[in-house]
Amino acid sequence: MSSMPNQRDHAGPPRSGPPGGGGGGAPTLDPIKLLQKYKFVLVIAICLGGVVGVGAHFFFMKFFPKYRSTVLFECSPVQTDISVTGIETIDEDEMARFIGTQVETLKGERVRSEVLADPRLAAEAPTWYSDYEKRGRLDVVEAYEDIEKIIRANAIPNSYLIELSVSVGDKEDAAGLVRLVKENYIRILTSGNSSTTTKQKEQLRKSINEADSRVTELMNRRNRLLQEMNMNTADTENSAEAEMLRLINAQILNIQQQIEAYRIVLRNDEAQLQKETAIVYDSTLRQGVEQYPQILNLKQRIIDLESSLIALEQGGIGREHRNYKQLVQTLDATKRQLETTREQLLLEAFESRINATRTALSQFNAQIEDLVSQREELTVRLNELAQMSEEIGEINRQIENTLTLKAERQSDLAKLNVTTGLDTASRIKVVKQENVPDRPSFPVIFVMIPAGIFLTTAFVAGVLVIFEFLDQRVKSPADIAMIPRTPILGMIPDAEEDPIKHESLATLFQDSPNSVLAEHYRQLRTRIVKKMAAHDHRTLLVVGAMPGSGATSVTTNLAQALIASGKKVLVIDTNFRRARIHNAFGLAEEPGLAEVLAGDRALGDSIRTLDSGLGILPAGARNKRVVERLGTDQMGQILAQASSDYDIILLDVAPAIVAGDAMTLSSHVDATILVARAMQEKRGQVARLKNELSDTRAELLGVLVNGVKSAAGGYMRKNIRTSHKYHAEESPQAI
Repeated sequence: MSSMPNQRDHAGPPRSGPPGGGGGGAPTLDPIKLLQKYKFVLVIAICLGGVVGVGAHFFFMKFFPKYRSTVLFECSPVQTDISVTGIETIDEDEMARFIGTQVETLKGERVRSEVLADPRLAAEAPTWYSDYEKRGRLDVVEAYEDIEKIIRANAIPNSYLIELSVSVGDKEDAAGLVRLVKENYIRILTSGNSSTTTKQKEQLRKSINEADSRVTELMNRRNRLLQEMNMNTADTENSAEAEMLRLINAQILNIQQQIEAYRIVLRNDEAQLQKETAIVYDSTLRQGVEQYPQILNLKQRIIDLESSLIALEQGGIGREHRNYKQLVQTLDATKRQLETTREQLLLEAFESRINATRTALSQFNAQIEDLVSQREELTVRLNELAQMSEEIGEINRQIENTLTLKAERQSDLAKLNVTTGLDTASRIKVVKQENVPDRPSFPVIFVMIPAGIFLTTAFVAGVLVIFEFLDQRVKSPADIAMIPRTPILGMIPDAEEDPIKHESLATLFQDSPNSVLAEHYRQLRTRIVKKMAAHDHRTLLVVGAMPGSGATSVTTNLAQALIASGKKVLVIDTNFRRARIHNAFGLAEEPGLAEVLAGDRALGDSIRTLDSGLGILPAGARNKRVVERLGTDQMGQILAQASSDYDIILLDVAPAIVAGDAMTLSSHVDATILVARAMQEKRGQVARLKNELSDTRAELLGVLVNGVKSAAGGYMRKNIRTSHKYHAEESPQAI
């Protein structure tokens, strides 16, 4: 038997093979779908968060409470004239500096040290003191570290008030500690040392004078450098040298362009001289030679001789007359002389132009050498100027830094003069004394409950998001869309989602034509028919990814949908391992494809035609099913023969994960589709199978997700109910 190829060459569109084995691009999550999917989990998380917040409140209240006691100070402006008190102008900048200084003093090292050295500390804060008491003495190092954390002082915005607070675990200790801080701070203010202030002023004035001297020295140095280099500015880009360099570069470029033009002319002229043929003179050279006196005289003589000939003819002298012949001979000789003279003059002019071009090139080269020499001198000069400019820039930066330092010292001196103009202690007044707090500052029930809800819900939401990112299972067509360059045919909902209960999934299209699942098979039929018609495909292999993907039910229902649309369809069961097509339609499994491949039966005798017109070719007897025959040329001949009688041929095959039959048959069919079961296959698995099918001669029409559940998110369940309600009001239709 001679080998026979399939009925037609594969005419599908060119496909670029994507990288194999990948699981696709980074997954994208739809927050609306996540909320729909996990709304009950999030509600439970919110309730649990409230419980956690309440529990945390009582836990911290029992073991880690915080009590906060505060004191308020009011700062007064400087009063230089007591007689105009009440109408004086307040220096807001000075007040801001003064308040900032007092805040730092309250939090400063001296106040903390005085508090720890105060003999009243054990009596005022006994609980806090006992925490750092070792062998009857206070551990100053540890106590200092803690008191640095618990003392807080800050200026209240839009006021002249300073708030001092202390937060500890005992309310009596909080009031006692803040009282000690307040009293030691006021004592420090009232015992200020005037000699220290005077010394500070002298140091600031000395620093200001040194800054003035430094600025003067730097400016003199900068001026000397500018004079030495004959510069008015440190900007080398705008200097005369830079402008001259740009001009010379432009001249060099212009002359180089002229040299190139002259060289082209010279090469052309010298090439003319070297040719063995006559020189071809250009029109410019010829026009110039025509204006030479020798040429003009000869042309005038020819005109005169021609005029004499005309006069002889008008005088009745014929062409045979001796005078007429002499005149014609003279005219011919003059014309020959004109041509000879013209050629001689053209050659002389041509050679003269070559010499002139060479002379011009020599002059241009000399100009180039002179300009290049000038450019090198200017470049050296500009480099020197750049170095000098950099040095001047550094001097300017030093001047700027010195002036900044001087301004800071002047500001410090002015601040010191103002703050010493009036006794600091008299500008500070206590407007609110310390109190023993009646409730803790931490924890607060109205804060702990929202915090518990937020943290618990955020934790649960984070776990859910991580789970969704790590979950590689295919749940809906959206997961297939994450795989690069993977066409999607659509989806078939899970049978449990359909309000109509189906006795047989294999024949649900015929049994329940108005069901939601039947409508999805109609949509699948439309997409497949459109894609196959675009390339005149006839044979379609339905490949299941794994066992249980539902590829057989997809094949049978798709065949029934195609029959309902008027197509002539043949279903071939090529699943020699677990044949199911004959059971779906209540037929015997033999004779079938196995007998046809074995040569025992003809194809036409093995096909069963149902009442609907659907043709079925079962797998055949079990003892005659030889899987290797699916890849033979005879299988291609069977498909070719069937293609002449049917519009579309559907082939059911063993799952691609457990058998390689799909890859074998893909060399004989026109197109393939991959059926993936929702919540069963993973994206990486589907991507690998898609890549393997794409590498075959058959066109991969796309991936169909079967058994999609509404739990995958979105509004699928609502859409299914709406579709069912709409179709339920229709009259039953025939298929």
